[in-house]
Amino acid sequence: MRLRQMVEIMNRIEPEMHSPIAAYAWFRSVRLPGFGGATPDMLVRDGKGEHVHAYLDRVAAGGYA
Repeated sequence: MRLRQMVEIMNRIEPEMHSPIAAYAWFRSVRLPGFGGATPDMLVRDGKGEHVHAYLDRVAAGGYA
């Protein structure tokens, strides 16, 4: 389940990052505001992948991250 969530998230952000390596770097290292400084990787590992999807939905809709 977590691997699937990771792949889904990386597939969503890869077009913006312009490479799979950059998408993976974002997934592993960017601390998301509003999640206590957790990275997408940390959230997925904690079983909260849906929170990353919700964050990406807000950003795509033009909302403040």
